[in-house]
Amino acid sequence: MSAEARLQVPVREVDLGCMEDVARFIDLPYRLYRREPLWTPPLRSEIRERMSPSTNGFFRHSEAAFFVADRSGPVVGRIAALSNRFYNEKHHNDTAFFYWFECVDDQSVADSLFAAAAAWARERGLRRIIGPLGFVQPDPPGILVHGFEYEGTANVPWNFPYYERLVARAGFEAHTDHMSGYLDRGFPYPEKLVAYADSSLERWGLTVRSFATKKELWAWAEPFYKAYLESFSEAADFYPMTPEEFEALAARMIGLASPSTMKVLLRGQELIGFLLAFRDITPGLRRARGDLLPFGWWHLLRSLATSEQCNIIALGVLYEHRKGGANLALYSELIKTLWPSRFKRAEIIQVSAANISTHGDMGRLGAKWHKCHRVYGRELGKQEC
Repeated sequence: MSAEARLQVPVREVDLGCMEDVARFIDLPYRLYRREPLWTPPLRSEIRERMSPSTNGFFRHSEAAFFVADRSGPVVGRIAALSNRFYNEKHHNDTAFFYWFECVDDQSVADSLFAAAAAWARERGLRRIIGPLGFVQPDPPGILVHGFEYEGTANVPWNFPYYERLVARAGFEAHTDHMSGYLDRGFPYPEKLVAYADSSLERWGLTVRSFATKKELWAWAEPFYKAYLESFSEAADFYPMTPEEFEALAARMIGLASPSTMKVLLRGQELIGFLLAFRDITPGLRRARGDLLPFGWWHLLRSLATSEQCNIIALGVLYEHRKGGANLALYSELIKTLWPSRFKRAEIIQVSAANISTHGDMGRLGAKWHKCHRVYGRELGKQEC
């Protein structure tokens, strides 16, 4: 009997017009991880905004539904099912995503949730499901499968080790892996690599620009958007954002940005590459416990002011300029910024395991890879009775 035939636990779709129903979906992980010191709670208000068709630009072009499993009592599992039109148009296939999967350690609950997501996808003519993948490309993908002993980073999933078993027994297989690592100040300053990067910039007629204010960052938002779309267009599972989605994402990111750690690579006045690094607000999110009020906002501001870690969340270079150490030049400029600063550590967030170039560059700078998040996939097949 297939996983989809074992509907042992009632699953129902969340009524987005009912605040109580939405709250039950949102609150599950706060109950599951309430005694887990390594889990970092996201802000409830941000999850609520992203579930709403009126505040999430994703719903202008695609569809999503949210499901909860319960046994005539508290919610014991949840999942989101997404049909991303832009993804399927780009990759010429019929694929659904699953996202925000959380579950007690019970295979029947997991099977029922995946069956509900699969049925929703089949109703829309979709033939495969992969995930976890989110509404926009920068949403951190995957389920944590290695590195459980390390604390979760802001907005990057930390989950129980049994999730890997639940997903595999529901018929999923590994699709892609994403590695996270770190650089710390204990590593000797890489003088030779910095010198090589500087000479590469001069040889290829490139410059790296840093920023002093958030206003300057906003001025470069449009060229960055174009460079982002082009530099990641050939990456596995890439799907473009609309200008509306990018603007909403940029507003959140720039609000948390430390301008000095944001870098763009220029040829003349043309933006051909970028590196995005942010102060880590993980301690503030933990103290906020998912809520900005009454004092969560203060904990977040304090983290922004005192954090000794920065998180590197994206690096991209336009395809035709990926030579002569362009990637390394961006990392070199970040090193120059971090070494004399208060930052003691830089977390490298989710680099695709297939990205050999970045892994090589970061390895030469002393990066240690310590976490792996995995995206899973399976064919949907026909509904079994």
